[in-house]
Amino acid sequence: MQTDVKSGAAAANATTTIFADPTRIKGISISYSSGATVVLNDGTGGTARFSFTAPAAAGCIYMVFPGEGIRCSTNISAVVSATTTAVVFYG
Repeated sequence: MQTDVKSGAAAANATTTIFADPTRIKGISISYSSGATVVLNDGTGGTARFSFTAPAAAGCIYMVFPGEGIRCSTNISAVVSATTTAVVFYG
């Protein structure tokens, strides 16, 4: 399935709505500190579709999700811990 891919940023220590309609998560880029977490939910406070816990050292990671990506039927909501930022790619 061919779609335009867009991105949305999630701020540190916040819950952010990345996209307010149904869509698919295509990938994510995370800059993190030790023990940081990022959770992508289907809807604000909804079902967790992706969860990341950082290793013991600071760094960054980029992940692409296979196939059509991860389906969110309500919206994409990101919950990001302090000293961490994420860019979510969706389409």
